Amino acid sequence: MKKYFVLILLLLAFYLPSHAETSDTIWTHYINGYEQGVKFSPEGKYVYAVSSGYVTKIEVETNKTINVFNPKITIHSMDLSQDGKYLLLSGDTALVIVNAESGEIFKTFVYPFYLALDKDDYITIHIKTVSFSYDGKYCGIVYNGGNPFTKTNHSNLIVWDVGTGKVVLNRNDDNLVFESLVFSPTENIFAVKYGHPNQNNKVPIDVYELGTWKLLKQFEGHVFETNGIKFSKNGNFLASWGNNEPSEKFKIWDMNTLAIKPNTYAKYSIASIWDLCFLNDSTLIASAEILINSQLRWEFIKINLVKQTKTLIADGQAGIDINSLNSKNLLVTGNYTGVTLLNLDKTLDVISETHQPPIIIYPNPVTKELTVTLSESNNTIINYRIINSTGQIIQNMTSFIQNNTLKVNVSNITNGSYILNLQYSNNSLSYNFIVKD
Repeated sequence: MKKYFVLILLLLAFYLPSHAETSDTIWTHYINGYEQGVKFSPEGKYVYAVSSGYVTKIEVETNKTINVFNPKITIHSMDLSQDGKYLLLSGDTALVIVNAESGEIFKTFVYPFYLALDKDDYITIHIKTVSFSYDGKYCGIVYNGGNPFTKTNHSNLIVWDVGTGKVVLNRNDDNLVFESLVFSPTENIFAVKYGHPNQNNKVPIDVYELGTWKLLKQFEGHVFETNGIKFSKNGNFLASWGNNEPSEKFKIWDMNTLAIKPNTYAKYSIASIWDLCFLNDSTLIASAEILINSQLRWEFIKINLVKQTKTLIADGQAGIDINSLNSKNLLVTGNYTGVTLLNLDKTLDVISETHQPPIIIYPNPVTKELTVTLSESNNTIINYRIINSTGQIIQNMTSFIQNNTLKVNVSNITNGSYILNLQYSNNSLSYNFIVKD
């Protein structure tokens, strides 16, 4: 027993960053359930953190819970109006607008297909994103639905007029999949990212005008799945990012010239990006998996688009939703780790490429069996979870590691992107992988 305890101490000493004294974490706030998103209030006094069924209002200065809202829906995605008065929350059957102060539901918008429940085409639903327009006049959602038994699919893009409650835009297509929707923070435009089911060609990103709903510009997206799209704070730029791209892990377009902004992607050794946010027009923060000596490690990195450099903010942490209020604070929501506020002024005084991650997963994409190699972690009990794109845990297992190797059977999992969350020896690490026939 004593030798195992010594081994654990040695492992922690080896894998814990040597730069721990330059702490980048201001605080971490644990909330119930799987975190779906975080937002700063406009003045930066509060943080709204969304889990599967609750909204937690946190005071930034003290890290205290001010209020917990229970809108009595399973929340899949969220947005906050620019004036900070209302939260936009997506449930299984309806979109709701909630008063950010009291938690009371202000308005409810039922998804159109739920008006005809007898139709076989609409049994399941996967919410992608929701968004408020900059002036709060419109709200929108993209979701995918279908029948898993007849294998019929449907995808919808819907925009409501908040004042009247009427649907002003309702688009659906059996061949295209709507993946992301975001309104500009300053202009009467919005961007939509599409996907092509079961195809690996580049998918479009369209920019539309509010009110007229005219297509203003179509950009060429990514080869594989695009994780998301986001405008810069002043609306001058639009960014898209994705996983498993052969070269361009993210793209940036100038919304004034409608031209792509040049970038040097190869320098960053980025394997995949799960979220990013703009600090300003020349600087991005990305939650990314970095390829380090043919291995993967999750890092938060600051990317200077002008100087073509990157700076390590934090490593060994997962982040599925990140937001920044200013150049000093970065808000992160992770996989089962709670909401974390990071200090962007305190970067890590190391080169990220020198870190050796304790885990290697392969093959990726995978068809039947995922192999996980844990360096020097023999005779260790590990808990692993497989999480789908909607935040559902589809596998939750405990295993005993032998020969430093864990075998994960994924043969009964449908094609798509997933997160593998590993918990062992006081470590909690997450990696993304793709199941593909």
